[in-house]
Amino acid sequence: MYISDLRIKGFRTFKQETILRFHEGVNVIIGHNNAGKTTVIKALELLFSEKRKRLTIDDFNKNITIEDLMKAPPKIVISAILTESDKEEDYSDDLVTVSIWLIKIASPYKAQITYEFFLPDKELDDYINRIFRT
Repeated sequence: MYISDLRIKGFRTFKQETILRFHEGVNVIIGHNNAGKTTVIKALELLFSEKRKRLTIDDFNKNITIEDLMKAPPKIVISAILTESDKEEDYSDDLVTVSIWLIKIASPYKAQITYEFFLPDKELDDYINRIFRT
């Protein structure tokens, strides 16, 4: 099993939804300073780390405008598609591990895991009142 797609939106350097496609085997992430290399690693950590990570103000995209904030509170979405490897055995441990995330059962199977940080609906009225306070 390998990560075939990683989608990041609203997290650190990625304001708009960005899709990174990976291939089975070794993948190399290269880029200029502040291109988002560390953000990709941090996004994977949020999805797959066993320890709970708390977001900080630095995890939100810095390019969000006041107009954007007036339309809706900030939201972070990180999602990964895990795809069956070519040489994976039937009913492998990998398949068992991702069985509750399956979105495609036929071979090659695909599983999806998503991390979302958003303001709960019950807090939306308070957010609107505070953002429009004069």
